[in-house]
Amino acid sequence: MYKPKEGNNMSFNSFITSAESLVTTHEQTRAGFLSIALEKNKVGDPYVKNALAFKAMVSHTSSPDDFLRMPNIRPFLLTASGLSDKSMNYLTEDDQTAAIKELIEKFLKPTGADYIDEATYRYLLIKGDAVGGTMRNKIGALGQEKLIRAIFSSMDVQGIDCDWLSGDDKNFTWKRKAVGQADIESQVKALHWKNSKGDRILAFNMTIPTVKKNVDICLYKSNTTEYDKGKIVRRPERAIMLGELKGGIDPAGADEHWKTGNTALIRIRDSFSAAGFPGIKTSFIGAAIANAMAGEIYDQLQEEVLSNAANLTDVNQLVEYCNWMIQL
Repeated sequence: MYKPKEGNNMSFNSFITSAESLVTTHEQTRAGFLSIALEKNKVGDPYVKNALAFKAMVSHTSSPDDFLRMPNIRPFLLTASGLSDKSMNYLTEDDQTAAIKELIEKFLKPTGADYIDEATYRYLLIKGDAVGGTMRNKIGALGQEKLIRAIFSSMDVQGIDCDWLSGDDKNFTWKRKAVGQADIESQVKALHWKNSKGDRILAFNMTIPTVKKNVDICLYKSNTTEYDKGKIVRRPERAIMLGELKGGIDPAGADEHWKTGNTALIRIRDSFSAAGFPGIKTSFIGAAIANAMAGEIYDQLQEEVLSNAANLTDVNQLVEYCNWMIQL
C-alpha cells in the first residue's frame, strides 16, 4: 500500500509545505499556455483545411457573383456571412440567400480581385469565435484529463486494477483498463477500483441531489453494480469525498476560480451536514493558484476544513493527491 512521503507531518499533501508551495510558478504558467495553444491549433486545424478546400473549389471563378451558382459552397458562404449553426433553424432558404447576397455586395465585391481571400478571411473570423467557445469548454476538460492520467499512472505503479466507464456508452458497460493504456482520458466518466477498505467509484461532473449542483470530483463507496447508471449520487451515505477542479491556467482568473470553487465546497459541506452526513471530505485542485488564494487554501488545509488540495501543474502534489484519493 502507498504511504505518504516521510518528513512532513501534514495529513493532507506532503508536498504542500507552505502557502508558497501551492502557488503556480511563471514556468508552470508558461507551459500551461503553450499546452492550450497547441490544443487550440488542433481544434482550429479543420477550419483552416476547410478554408483551403474552399479556395481550391472557387479558384476558377471570375467574380463573387459566381458563388451564387455554386450550391456546394453554400454552407461555407453562410458561415462567412456571419450566420451561426443555431441561427439556421430560424431562417428560411430565402433569408439565407439574402445573407449571402449581402456578403457579396457589401464585402466581397469592394475587394476587387481579392474576393476569394476576403470570403476566406470572414469564414475563419467567424470560426475563430467557435474555436474560442470550444476552448473555453476544452480547458476544463483538459484539467480533468490530466487528473485522470495521473490517477492511471499511480494505479499502474501500484499494480491496482481499474475499470472505467465511457461517458458516451449508453449501455453503461465497464471496461478493464490495461496497464499503460493511453488516449482514453477524454472518454472517462467514472472509474472503479478496490482498496483495503472496499470498492470505490470515482465519477466526474455529477449532479449531486444533496447539493443540488454539479460537482467535478465525486468519490463513493460503491461497486460497478451499485453505481447503477449514476444513481449512486442519490445515496449520500456512500459519499466519501467531493472536490472542485479548476483547469484554467490564466493567472488573471485565478482568484475568481477559487472564489467559485470555495463557494461550491462550502455548499457541499453545509448540504451534507444538514442531511446528517457531516464527515464528507472535500478537496480542491487548481492550475492557476495565486498568492492570496494559496494562503486561504493552506489555512483551510491546516484547519482541516479542506481535506486535501493540489496544484494541477505540480506533478508531485498531483501524484500525492491521487495516491491519497485512491486509498480513501
